[in-house]
Amino acid sequence: MPDALDLSALAGTATDYARDNKDHIFSKALAPGVSGLPGTPVKPLDEYVMSIPGNDEVVLTELVMGSVVQPSQYNGFTPKNNVFKIKPRKAKVKPCKVDLKFTQEKIMALWKTYYGQIKGGKINKEEVLFEQFIMNDVIKRIQTDLRNAYINGVRNDAGTSPLDTMDGLFKIYQSEIVSGGVPAANIATIAAITEANAVTQFEKIIDVLPTEYFYQDLVCLTPLSHLKAYERNYRKEYGTLPYNAGFQKQTIEGTVIEFLVEPYMLTTGLTAFEAPLILPRNIIAWLYDDESAQSNLTFDYNVRERDLAWVMDFQVGMDVAMPSLIWSGQV
Repeated sequence: MPDALDLSALAGTATDYARDNKDHIFSKALAPGVSGLPGTPVKPLDEYVMSIPGNDEVVLTELVMGSVVQPSQYNGFTPKNNVFKIKPRKAKVKPCKVDLKFTQEKIMALWKTYYGQIKGGKINKEEVLFEQFIMNDVIKRIQTDLRNAYINGVRNDAGTSPLDTMDGLFKIYQSEIVSGGVPAANIATIAAITEANAVTQFEKIIDVLPTEYFYQDLVCLTPLSHLKAYERNYRKEYGTLPYNAGFQKQTIEGTVIEFLVEPYMLTTGLTAFEAPLILPRNIIAWLYDDESAQSNLTFDYNVRERDLAWVMDFQVGMDVAMPSLIWSGQV
């Protein structure tokens, strides 16, 4: 953009920028490798979620193998039938959009902020164009909204909020509990987790883990309040050892299970998690479409109303490949 802001030209240059940088913009907005806080248990999603780019349906296959060994007298052939059982699960991206309107007043305020940062030496206008400057904050908000929906969403085609964009982890988990996809044996009976009992309640959950999975690469997805309760209860019961202080404690005591705090996991309300979830890394699939004809970002300037419209279409979704490998607790 030139030093003087031409509002009528901005729609065209912003659309051109979005078209020329489509892969980068959509990957940054939709891919799961974002939104972590370095040095804390809030990690980028791609540290434990399987990222699957695609523009339609993906088959997530759960392979269940029955017992195969039997005694032998070195004669005869007594095959076991149907030892290998496949439980197909299908995940599909769903269409979503971002419709925004920037008034002329807002655009001019952004322009003044942009040039103020250039003059202050905070950004280089040759490296960060005004079009990119406009997009950066919106992309950050898209990331935030999608992470919230990833946990708490319920797909509603007629809805208008981020939580309407997809069926999130809470809904999928609750549905699998009802259907038996998460076996009853995987769910420990616990008391409500508090600072007075958290260590005992966490131990009840890890006690339902089968031996063959106990030392596998598991993670513990937990609301922050449950992790704080665990840490404070542990300090009260066992003292303030250095490895048990704050963010330095990354695993459930006596295990290699890493704590991962999901900021939008709730302990109150309609999507309340009574307990953390323990599961293998990468059994949750995050699907996003960053390249098909359904992904598009354009800008339109309305000269009469003097506003700029942001029109963005994309597709995302998520599912759990193997619900039978989720362990948790219920009050």
